[in-house]
Amino acid sequence: MKHLNFCTYFDLNYLPYAKLLNKSLLELKMDFTLFIVCMDSDVFNYLGETPFLNSVVYSHEELLNFRPDLKKIQNERTKSEYFFTCSAQVCDFIFEQNPSIELLNYIDADLYFYNSLENLFNELGDASIGIIEHKFHWTNRSKNKYGRFNVGWISFRNDDVGRKCVSEWANQCMDWCYQKLYKGKYADQKYLDYWPNKYDNLKILKHKGANIAIWNVKNYDLKLKNGRIFINDQPLLFYHFAGLKQIDSYTFKTNLSSYLVSLKGILLQNVYKPYLNELSKITHKQNVKFIKEMNHSNHVSLIRDWVNKVKNFAFRDIISLKKS
Repeated sequence: MKHLNFCTYFDLNYLPYAKLLNKSLLELKMDFTLFIVCMDSDVFNYLGETPFLNSVVYSHEELLNFRPDLKKIQNERTKSEYFFTCSAQVCDFIFEQNPSIELLNYIDADLYFYNSLENLFNELGDASIGIIEHKFHWTNRSKNKYGRFNVGWISFRNDDVGRKCVSEWANQCMDWCYQKLYKGKYADQKYLDYWPNKYDNLKILKHKGANIAIWNVKNYDLKLKNGRIFINDQPLLFYHFAGLKQIDSYTFKTNLSSYLVSLKGILLQNVYKPYLNELSKITHKQNVKFIKEMNHSNHVSLIRDWVNKVKNFAFRDIISLKKS
């Protein structure tokens, strides 16, 4: 494979997840650069002193200088909405700072890679844009209203179509990016619903092992073959550890119950436990994740809380690790 370019962004809260992201990329033994936009001074200073291998680091201030209107938006939107607003801005910024990049792959900081990405890039081919569907299990199809595609991985080629897509998405998110459904929009991700009809040379990536997560893992049989995890008949490329909540240093809630998924077998022993064991070694405080959910009225929240308690009882999804 050619040299690969990835970009992501995070604050100090996400640093442990980003450490594992970078570690997993390094273990694939491929030629890559990870461009990082640090969303606070703490993580910027940390990475200045202890840089990730194969990374290039930018500060939040550099992003603000590139897009000054973000300063106003940061004060007007919630922290999670501001972060969602920045997904597209980060991609636009990295292209502007690195005009020689041929293909930029945006990745969320809570991804973890397991196997070679060669088949995924072969599938992408010469496409200008590559996106991945949520692939919600039929029991959770109602969640499609929040977006057919997930922002966890997006590929943009540095051509007219790819750059136009990044620029227009960035402008849309500056104009409107909130954690609520409104006129066919939701946060940063529902804009992607319109891309297949809007942009030529777009590829919907179908590899079963790409972007496995709590919302789609119920679709598949997980198998072990010669020590490798397979999703049906294809190797697991990367798992998206979205929804994780750290209760204490050694206890984590996976939120699999919210998607009616049982935490057992390969999913428990070969996916979550190894990841959380590594995570617990590098973090010793509670980390709060931003989860893309609807804001509900008090009445709806009460009903939702009751339903979640039933799900938690039926699908126990908390992992308690033993102290070493």
